[in-house]
Amino acid sequence: MLQIPETYYKNNEDYITIPKIKEFMRQHPEEKFKESQLREELLDSIIAFGNKSAENAEKVLIWIDEAIQEGIKDVNLQSFSLSETTSMTVRNIDKANKFLKSYIDENCQKHICQNQYDKNYKLIEATAVESYFGIKLIFVFCKKLHMHDKKNLRTRVIDYPVMAEYYVDGQWLLVRAKPRSNLYIFNPDGFDIEKAVSTTTEKEIKHIVERTSTILELKKRDSKTASITLKNKVFNLLHKYTYTPADIAEVIDNRKEGIANLSKTIQSICNVEGKCSIPENIILDIDNDINNIVEKYMSINWSTKDIFIKDRDAYPVKLSATDEEESKVEQSAALREPLQTKAIFFDNKKMLYKSKRCDGVVFQWKRINRLPTLKESFSVRISVDEKGNCNFKFPEYTAKEDIENVIFSIIESSFTA
Repeated sequence: MLQIPETYYKNNEDYITIPKIKEFMRQHPEEKFKESQLREELLDSIIAFGNKSAENAEKVLIWIDEAIQEGIKDVNLQSFSLSETTSMTVRNIDKANKFLKSYIDENCQKHICQNQYDKNYKLIEATAVESYFGIKLIFVFCKKLHMHDKKNLRTRVIDYPVMAEYYVDGQWLLVRAKPRSNLYIFNPDGFDIEKAVSTTTEKEIKHIVERTSTILELKKRDSKTASITLKNKVFNLLHKYTYTPADIAEVIDNRKEGIANLSKTIQSICNVEGKCSIPENIILDIDNDINNIVEKYMSINWSTKDIFIKDRDAYPVKLSATDEEESKVEQSAALREPLQTKAIFFDNKKMLYKSKRCDGVVFQWKRINRLPTLKESFSVRISVDEKGNCNFKFPEYTAKEDIENVIFSIIESSFTA
């Protein structure tokens, strides 16, 4: 008989949200679900649908597996190279699946909901599939953890699924998990706060990175090089979504003669006989500075801010960067306003474009397929540390396709002047 563990059944865990539930119901109109019920009643009706046949049960279980991969997520992205031996094995789908099958825990069913877990991660699924980005190796792990709320002195046991994906061609490892606080290692004898060992989402992700690396014999790239590469990719994405709007670009182009004259005026002011002269290689800097000032004051005073949002998949609301002299820049806009409408963005634009690196950025990102009950865009925080980790935080419900879209926007980003 089909059942859903409390981790996914209870509303406070937020794995299976109402928009996701109603999406399933609309995909199965033959069942005539009543969408006006409370969340747990809606889930009960889906369980009842699943218990009608083995085929229905499989549909529900697949849906739950997919739902668990979505929502509020922390994602870690790192670059790892394969050993020559493993590379030869996993570049063939059949060989890869035979190789991965040997690592799946014995007696485990293929769906997350069908298993009982303990304090150690069980590998439920390991499979190789063809994807748009080449061969992808998928790993699904799960174990139990305690959650203890010190304020209310409440403790509960939860399943904690973590997913890993390795892209063979690009040599990227991606690990995703639901961010949690007040986590402790599961003790089958019961929870005792005096003896409990705390853990974090970051630690659990790190554990799966290590486990997956061991299975595939992965070797991490040099941390410094990886960090620089990823910071450059974050900058490239920032550049892509902060281009000058066409309306403003047209005004600047129509006034290019006046801008050129301003530049010449500054050059003439700075040329003081016998004391100061502007070298040829600095003149271009003056031209760029004048253009930046003109764009700055037009952008922050433009009558509609929509021109910095429309026709873009994303726009930044906060960023941080460090220049070659370790000067730190932190910039943010209020709420969901585009950072491009703020003076501080243009004040530091020159530094960003000189280093072509960005430590982190918060974007508002448009959904690929918007559900009726969701906002048009979602927030994502992207940051790169000195160890070569690119971390993504999705603090609100985000579909799997949207999560992947953001991550691969970083992976594929390149600078176009």
